[in-house]
Amino acid sequence: MTRRPLHLILSLLLTYAAGTSLSAQPLRTAGLPDYPQPLGVSAPFAGFVGSKLVVAGGCNFPGKPAAEGGQKAYYADAYALDVAQDSLYWTPLPYPLPAPTAYGAAVATPEGLICLGGQGPDGPRSSVVWLKADGCHSLPALPAPIDNGGAALCGSILCATGGNQPGGGKALYALDLDAPDGWRRLSDYPGPQRVQPVVIGTPGALYVAGGYAFDASGPACTPSTDLLRYDLATDTWSHAGSLPAEADGTPRCLAGGSGVYADGKLWMTGGVNLAIFRQAMEGRAPKDYMTKTVAWYRFNDDLLAYDPAAGTWQTIADVPGLARAGGVLLARGSLLYMVCGETKPGIRSPQITVVSRQR
Repeated sequence: MTRRPLHLILSLLLTYAAGTSLSAQPLRTAGLPDYPQPLGVSAPFAGFVGSKLVVAGGCNFPGKPAAEGGQKAYYADAYALDVAQDSLYWTPLPYPLPAPTAYGAAVATPEGLICLGGQGPDGPRSSVVWLKADGCHSLPALPAPIDNGGAALCGSILCATGGNQPGGGKALYALDLDAPDGWRRLSDYPGPQRVQPVVIGTPGALYVAGGYAFDASGPACTPSTDLLRYDLATDTWSHAGSLPAEADGTPRCLAGGSGVYADGKLWMTGGVNLAIFRQAMEGRAPKDYMTKTVAWYRFNDDLLAYDPAAGTWQTIADVPGLARAGGVLLARGSLLYMVCGETKPGIRSPQITVVSRQR
């Protein structure tokens, strides 16, 4: 495995143009070693614990490709990469997940990485574990299984919502990490169900962006193209506006995307193209849908920045390396990290893309 000094990672920074439509260049992805799973994984748990990038679980197709009917494999392995070291290499953690899991949600704390819910070969999960330096610790399980949802910290309150819940539920659950005795159910989010939304926490509010609902009887796929805000003090939801449209004016749903709170802004990227995804979910995709080129699927590579104080958006267009579905966007210092994910349906990436968010 190639090891490169940290200064190579920092050798290129984003260049911003004035106005709300911005342009950007990624840092060299070669500056960070690929994730140790050679085929990459989608929908892993990931977060920064201090200077250590911790990644666990995820899934891929190790045998036959998905396009040929291959079997999906789930993983329990956990690895750490200390980005503050001059020599960068992944270290296997001695405490893997209790079971192979993907499509869950992760929240990093100074003590370790909290991994919630998800799905394994045996179905959806409600378990919650905290990967710490001294082992894998259990937290109270979610009141119901959640997969393809999201979680975030709002102060000391851990919130989990969205995704597939029993009966098409739209519950919001909260756990106080200062006294983690059990989860409380707060007000359900309004509107349609939101599977694979972007969920981001701020000190006093939770934001849920995009996602989709699916009715198999139609079949009918209903993508959400807006941003919801939940106020913890009043236990109320509100509509915070619409997501910025694509460059051609079509709506954006960010399903399968990821986001993070940094510098007072919500940063979001990745996810599927609304029209192409809807056609596939509703059975209207072309017969060769699984074998198209990566570019054909038009996964989102725009980096969106929402200022909750001003209620304004900025778009950094066409950032190479961010067009992933099922990747995890993280922030540390002035940098953003896109961890693994799919480059097209069934094809994972082991790359860790690094970009700067400095203005």
